[in-house]
Amino acid sequence: MTAAVVVLLATISSVASAAFIALPSRAVQFHKLPLAASRSIYEQPGRAAQFRKPPLAATSNGNEQQQPGKGDLYSDDELFDLLNLHLAINPEQQQQQEEKQLNEELNVASIPGIHDLVLEAIGDVTSSSSASNEQSTTNQLRFDNLQTILREKKPKITAIATDVDGTLLSAGQDLHPITRDAVLKAIDQCYNSSNANKIKHFFPATGKSRQGAIGSLGKEIGPLLHKCPGVYIQGLYCIDREGNVVFEKKLPPLVVGEAEQLVLDCGISIVGYDGDDLYTTEQTDVVRSLSEFYGEPTVQLVRGVDDTLITLAEHTNGCHKLLIMDDDAEMLKTVVRPKLEKLAEKHGVIVTQALPTMLELLPAGCSKAVGVQKLCDALGIDAETELLALGDAENDAEMLSLASIGVAVGNACPVARSASDFIMTERNDEGGAGLAMEQFGFD
Repeated sequence: MTAAVVVLLATISSVASAAFIALPSRAVQFHKLPLAASRSIYEQPGRAAQFRKPPLAATSNGNEQQQPGKGDLYSDDELFDLLNLHLAINPEQQQQQEEKQLNEELNVASIPGIHDLVLEAIGDVTSSSSASNEQSTTNQLRFDNLQTILREKKPKITAIATDVDGTLLSAGQDLHPITRDAVLKAIDQCYNSSNANKIKHFFPATGKSRQGAIGSLGKEIGPLLHKCPGVYIQGLYCIDREGNVVFEKKLPPLVVGEAEQLVLDCGISIVGYDGDDLYTTEQTDVVRSLSEFYGEPTVQLVRGVDDTLITLAEHTNGCHKLLIMDDDAEMLKTVVRPKLEKLAEKHGVIVTQALPTMLELLPAGCSKAVGVQKLCDALGIDAETELLALGDAENDAEMLSLASIGVAVGNACPVARSASDFIMTERNDEGGAGLAMEQFGFD
């Protein structure tokens, strides 16, 4: 070790004691990991972004240069020895850390490396005491909650229900490899005859039509949904493994007619869902995006028996739901939604939202959660003890609350986060849904 380390050791008891106790609770296991393992964890993409860079200092010529931090002066081996010495000096603290060791099922790839943790412990990362204490409390609560879920709830999980847009699918409407592999694993377990398989049911719970979900999940997974049960069109069209409809409900024509008038007055677009058939009164760019970008069936102009154009309210089969759309998300939020909420209150129907550019009008007493409960009843699943649910949006919140374990992916909105039992760090674009299935669903 260098002479600087000797100086550092002289102050570590007073400085590091306060800092180390504020480490994220998931870090406590790492004074026992091999250095090679900790380095491989640190090399995960993007992980270093959690830690601030050392400050810049001005040179004599006025140019700025970066001051070396402890991480630049000492190797991982030296820092590792330093941390162990600190723990030896403070045996009570070491005991506290060992009592908080993470369950072995935690995903090691999501945890910072020993280099980062030691630097934070000995003060190379600066933060206010109050902020550190607040973060420490938050992390401890998160850790305690995770331990409870893994110990008490996970062993009973036999079914997985998951949202599609914003949860399984990335912003680019594709599947992250981690999520793709987890979905394939879940479906394989459902249809593999082995009784040892833990997962017995996997199904999408989505605002999409059935064909829309199949089309958007790609050539490898999409066709497999033909043999899976599913909750479609925000819980308004639910089918079992054989494709039998176990629950459906449609909007009253009067409500559809008033919604059409509101859309006309606001100069925006509308689409009516009738199972796997989608209808509109005007083909606009935002309407066409449903099939071109989101994988839904091609939206058709609604026509009568004599092939003349009619309104959605005049469509004989009726509509499960209405999608009210515009590219101006702010206008939908501040102008259209209040008017639609007033209409919904008048008729006892429901407004919900999954994407910023789309509002949805549903029949009274219906939601994605209601559809999930109806399907669980048909399949013999106790949702409160056996169901793992994944989501990201406002329309997922009740489903997340219903399930034994409700998990929000890292990109979830505040409403979905509040309703969940656990919030993933990873977003949909980072395989958050797949990691959640691995951690909370599979053995």
